[in-house]
Order: sequence, then C-alpha cells, then structure tokens
Amino acid sequence: MKLIVNADDFGIDIDRDIGIAYGVLKGYISSVSVVVTNKIGIIRKLLIKLIRKKASVGIHINLTDNPLTKYRMEELVFYNYDYKKRKFCFWENAIKGTINIRNIRDEINEQLNKFIKKYKMFPSHIDGHNHCNIFNKDIEKIFENISNDYNIHLRIPYEDLNNFDKKYLEGNSFFKDYSKFKKMEITTDFINKELNYFFLYDMYLNNYMVEKNCNKDSIKYIGTMYGYFRKATILYNQLINFKDDDTIQIMTHPGFFFKTIKHKTVFSNKERADELRSLKELKKIVKQKNIQYINYKNI
Repeated sequence: MKLIVNADDFGIDIDRDIGIAYGVLKGYISSVSVVVTNKIGIIRKLLIKLIRKKASVGIHINLTDNPLTKYRMEELVFYNYDYKKRKFCFWENAIKGTINIRNIRDEINEQLNKFIKKYKMFPSHIDGHNHCNIFNKDIEKIFENISNDYNIHLRIPYEDLNNFDKKYLEGNSFFKDYSKFKKMEITTDFINKELNYFFLYDMYLNNYMVEKNCNKDSIKYIGTMYGYFRKATILYNQLINFKDDDTIQIMTHPGFFFKTIKHKTVFSNKERADELRSLKELKKIVKQKNIQYINYKNI
C-alpha cells in the first residue's frame, strides 16, 4: 500500500507552518498544500525550501476565507446569506449558481501566479480550501483545467466508507440516511443547523457534490472520519481495510499551537498539535507494515 499524508493549510498561521515543516522533516508528513492568500515572508519561503526537499508542495486554493489575493470572498458571490461561517455562504451560492465565475477564475489564477512567483516553483498538486471546488461544475472545471495544463494531481474529497468505518458507525441511525440526505434542500437553515450538529453530514455533502459536479479521484481519499476523531489507531484501522495495492491520500491539518501568538483563525488551536502527535504515532504503527509513504511527485 502507498500512502500520501498531506498537510493542508500551510500559510494560515506561522506556528502551524513550523509544525508542518517539523512533521515533514521527521517523516510524519509526505506532502503539503499551501495557502498563498496571507503574507508570504522570508520565514515561510525558508520553510517551503526545507519542506520541498522531502515532500511534495501543492497549492491550496482559498475562496472562502478573507483575505484573498485580488478580491474579497463577498465579491465572488451574489448573496451574503446569514451564516456564522463564510464557507457555508460560499457553498450555498456555489450550489445555487449565484457566483461571479469571472472573479472566481481571476482569483484562482492570481493565487496560482503568486505561488509560482513567491516560491519559484510549480505546484505538485492542487486542491480546494474547505473543498471550495466541488460545489459548482464551473468552478471545478477551472481546477480541472489547471490540473491538465500543469500535469498535476487534483485532489477530490470523495470518501468511500470501508468495513471499519461502517462497523464504527453502524450504531448510528444517521449512517443509513445517505439516500435521504440527497433529497434534502441545501438551505441556509439546513447548513447552519445540521452541518454544525452532525459531522457525518460533512461527508455526505462532500460525496453528493462530487457525484454531481466532479470526476472521482483516481487515488483513494480519507479525511472526514479521521478529521473528527484524530486518533492514529482509527486512521490505521481505516487504512488496513483498503487493498494492498491501493494508493491512499489522507487530508490532515497538523501543526504546532503557540497560545501567545495572534491567530488568523480559531481553527488554529490545540487540536492541530494533537493531530501532529497522531501522525507521529501513525508512523510508528506502520513502520513494520507494508505501507510506503509517497508524495504527489511519486505518482
């Protein structure tokens, strides 16, 4: 089995950046997705220079969290619904088609050009922050074109529940409701209440949107289940239920957490450090197993 452990969100907060670099150098992380919408200073450039020696480095396109590069998120959509989270606002506009696709295309290209200019390299892969690419066919097409033009991998977050996942969740009545979920209307009220209430709906929504708007990924994907429990043993049990010849990509959000610095997002918290420790434990668990760590450059 081949395994890509990808750390999302490099470029969000400096303590997370340092933690990701540490995880790469220690061998816990084999690939990194970089956000370029925040300031890229000398420290971030030096960290990426270190990271790229041992891991692949791709771009994590951000359309949901201000600041962006050329516009504000509110300039990408036509309706600013009453959401607690901007990503929910973007998702509903994308689903309903109430988006400014020209501004979105310009913003994506601006981020790509900034990545190339600042880091003096081409990305090894592309994916979407908050899965911003999967909620609309026109947006997804922009991502596909970049993937084809640069011959880089496009990560698509479609998660097949394997036997371990099913057993883990079989006692939960929500688990059997995917067909019912697909008939629900994705409204402001639904997203604010249901997606904040029950984590499995995140996966249902992602899978449904991929089925509707995207080509499925050639590489198996793990993200939602692990992202909520963040235990190395759970992640390992998910992995060993795949086939020996499968290639698996894991979406993770590790990092260090320094209380004393000002963070860009509340998502930069102690759970990032917990996740980094979990990836350390996973490396120990799989050391004696037939699991090979690779990155997107090795595909």
